[in-house]
Amino acid sequence: MSTALHTYTLLAQVGSGRIQGGWEYIWTAFLIAWASLSLYSLSLWLRRPGKAVNDSKE
Repeated sequence: MSTALHTYTLLAQVGSGRIQGGWEYIWTAFLIAWASLSLYSLSLWLRRPGKAVNDSKE
């Protein structure tokens, strides 16, 4: 077997080296990140310090 044929056979098995597709994972990661940030913001807003009932500045 010649060296050129052996190299060509090896490269044919490896493939092109590019990821095909994958956008579903990227959009899912963005969705999870935005949902997490939104829920965290909501929890901060719900736990914000409010004015107490008997807290007046008279």
